[in-house]
Amino acid sequence: MTPLLATQALHCSFARPHGARVKAVDGVDLALAPGEALGLVGESGCGKSTLLRLLLRLQAAESGTIRFAGVDVTRATGRALAPLRRGVQAVFQNPHAALDPRASVFAAVAEPLRIQARLSRRALADRVQGLLHEVGLPAEFLWRYPHELSGGQKQRVCIARALAPGPKALLLDEPTSALDVSVQAQIIDLLAALREREGLAFLFVSHNLAVVRQLCDRVAVMNAGKVVEQGAADAVLAHPQHAYTRTLLRAVLPPRPRSLQGSTAPGQEAAR
Repeated sequence: MTPLLATQALHCSFARPHGARVKAVDGVDLALAPGEALGLVGESGCGKSTLLRLLLRLQAAESGTIRFAGVDVTRATGRALAPLRRGVQAVFQNPHAALDPRASVFAAVAEPLRIQARLSRRALADRVQGLLHEVGLPAEFLWRYPHELSGGQKQRVCIARALAPGPKALLLDEPTSALDVSVQAQIIDLLAALREREGLAFLFVSHNLAVVRQLCDRVAVMNAGKVVEQGAADAVLAHPQHAYTRTLLRAVLPPRPRSLQGSTAPGQEAAR
């Protein structure tokens, strides 16, 4: 099966003071199949968000290739980029910064439809209202502005906007990290339901390995710009093969305190 979105030997670096450069993405090979959910994990600064920007063509690659539905889009411009722009959409980490404070919910969700589709005024209104319904927001939210929404409601609007062009894949960059814990669970459930209903592929960047295990089929582990391990999510997270993956798992899931590990009854001292 041809991957929906794939990279081969992808490189990107940034200049440092005094002429040095830092390799943000260093020879990454990655493939996302149609309908698949791929988790991308690693510590802050390892290159995850830069990789997403490269895939979206918001950042230029220095070398390597990016293919969408088998077509090389690494240096495509103009109309040649249209299939990628329609087929791959993003949901970013901070919903508070992702929405124009001067635009209503209707305007935010309608914008990609105005660009990508030619709809009558009535068809546009129906489509926007339908998208809000898909993400669990009633029609009364259509004419609200971002300052009138909670964080979870803003992220639902961002997801509705991403769904508007009818994409085949969503690139999700820590979409729940800026939200309260209870709201995080609601957004994860929403994403899982949308994936099942729409057949979407996900590239899901997250520090929350429990969420990655719940939502993703496969996981790729990044360190210093490289993908050091990838495979089935359950296998990688339960039996990591690379030393960095083991270190990452220990950092996220530390051992229980010694006082909780023994079986000493309350009021008794442990045997020495």
